[in-house]
Amino acid sequence: MPAKRIDDAPSRTEKLVSLTYALLYRKRGYSRAELREIVDDYRGLGDEAFERKFERDKEDLRQLGIPVETLTEEGFFDGDRQLTRYRILPEKYRLPPVSFDPAEAAALALASKVWKDPVLGTAASRAASRMLLAGLLDAGAAFQGHAARLHAGDAVFTDVLRAAWEEAPIRFTYRAVDGTESHRRVEPWGVGSRFGNWYLVGLDRDRGEERMFRLSRITSGIARLGGTMKRPEGFRIAAHLDRLDPASAMTPAAVELLPGRGLALRIAAADDAGPDGSGREGGAGSGTVTPDGRDRVAFRYHDAEAAAAELAELGPAARVAGPPELRDAVVQRLRAALAAQRAPRPSYQLKPSRPSGRPAATKVVARALDIVAYVVRHGAPTVEETAAHFGLSKAALLEDLAMIRMCGVPNGLPDELIEVEWETGVVTVGNAEGLADPVRLNLLEAFSLTVGLQAILDLPHAGERAAVASALAKLTEAAGEFGQLGRIVSTRLASAEDADRTAVLAQAVHARSVLRLEYHNRVREEITVREVEPVRLLEDGGRTYLQAWCRHAGAPRNFRADRILDATPSGETFEPGARHAGVGEELYTAADTDAVVVLGFSARLGRLVEDYAPTRTAALAGGGTAAEVRIAAPGHLPGLVARHGGEVAVLEPAGQAAAVAEWLESALSLYGKEGL
Repeated sequence: MPAKRIDDAPSRTEKLVSLTYALLYRKRGYSRAELREIVDDYRGLGDEAFERKFERDKEDLRQLGIPVETLTEEGFFDGDRQLTRYRILPEKYRLPPVSFDPAEAAALALASKVWKDPVLGTAASRAASRMLLAGLLDAGAAFQGHAARLHAGDAVFTDVLRAAWEEAPIRFTYRAVDGTESHRRVEPWGVGSRFGNWYLVGLDRDRGEERMFRLSRITSGIARLGGTMKRPEGFRIAAHLDRLDPASAMTPAAVELLPGRGLALRIAAADDAGPDGSGREGGAGSGTVTPDGRDRVAFRYHDAEAAAAELAELGPAARVAGPPELRDAVVQRLRAALAAQRAPRPSYQLKPSRPSGRPAATKVVARALDIVAYVVRHGAPTVEETAAHFGLSKAALLEDLAMIRMCGVPNGLPDELIEVEWETGVVTVGNAEGLADPVRLNLLEAFSLTVGLQAILDLPHAGERAAVASALAKLTEAAGEFGQLGRIVSTRLASAEDADRTAVLAQAVHARSVLRLEYHNRVREEITVREVEPVRLLEDGGRTYLQAWCRHAGAPRNFRADRILDATPSGETFEPGARHAGVGEELYTAADTDAVVVLGFSARLGRLVEDYAPTRTAALAGGGTAAEVRIAAPGHLPGLVARHGGEVAVLEPAGQAAAVAEWLESALSLYGKEGL
């Protein structure tokens, strides 16, 4: 007799797991009519409603790496429509056999941990967990001297990646550096990162030529145009991104600074002068003083957006003299920041910061299938072992197991359901032979591990590079169709882009050498001298940091590599001790003495929220987030707001919010009518 059905209709998670099981379980598959009969969620639907729901379910499975095959039954028709059946082929479901030696496994484990983005981080962790059947190995001491943290948090990233892989033309709105927007129709060829920014390379249909687009400047969603395209034969994204050279096509500019301010620009201008101090074109110049007592400093820039952000951050301390396009970009950024700061305070109710709501059904489906494969492969692991492998609490694992127990052929007989037991303290799964093999990688999983391994190939440890390269080769083979992703995706760490600057730091970390640093302290606008015991280099958000025990402060400190003016080994070495264990990989740790403020982040900058370790958060209209955070130096809040040009605002306290608005007004007043 049929298995007893629960009172409530199956959840979406149960439906997708059961659909996967059923389409694997029955070799001849199911027709539309049969699926509409056995799946509760499809019953009673009209033809169009069923088609929409079934197509959405197939797309969810496809994005999980589970392709649903369509079979045509020759000679059989349902009215005018030829009958079709649907099934999942086991050979297209399962991950190809792959094994890694300990060094390769350590590299793969490290690659799975480099992503800060929750979606890609989860995808990478899940993929590595399946590929390393014994569980993730520790990354090993050999890799601890250099850690990498990758971001791909632009809201459009996933859609752009999928379109590039599927060779689908797209349309979007793009913002130029001066703030003007235009609509673009593009054939996406590939995506990759250089100097901390993600780019799309493709054919701009309206301009009829290859163009490169920074993802952070795409201000709309990604719409598919329909039809198909073909990327150029032999295209490799890395070759196109390598054309980005900050040392070339430099633009001369001039800024008028208040005395003692803008030290970074002054240093850059001095570095650009020749060794005799005479200066090159766009170099330090004559150092003239303006009638209102400002120092006129000439410098050169390559990245207009980054230059505009840095200059806006200086606010009233910096007045851009030229070129006009840079001046306009700074004014536009300040205007947008002031508009956001002056906007009526939105309503929100802060709640303790924690993951809210239930995870997406597809995420739970993916985990459920992985749990089944893990348990079947390992025989009878304990509840504790299984929970630890998937990073779950015992209660969360038992909830998943209870859900899996309800899955199988929808409304099937008892022998068509997955048999799950755990009451004795060990987990067993029966009647699930079709799910015993790990699921093959999907696009995001293959991407996250491929790019993660590409990134750590840049780490300056020649001894491990062979293991990383070997792990990447095995991943490419196991990824099936996604093994060709390396042609259309690429990344490079900041330390690789600036190897001369970081080589001495990496060597000091490796040799445990005490370093004497000359460091530009941006907070106090001064150059300080420190002796430090370097623990590791950390790549985060396109920047390199030296994490060290600072003897001067008697505490852990992070030093941005691009603000280290000189690093000289003192000749002394040190042995790792308890103080070095306290040098964690976090870039910011809140202190009780920090000021408490509430910041409002736009939907596009939602990925930044977690970087500020919020204590409480709230959703804002339009997809933004209010976050209560601790700030060590509240005086730098105006610069933070200005840098982000309208996508971050101070919401509370009211006095601080008003002070930021006043600061922005003062900065804009420097530009006269332009700033109004």
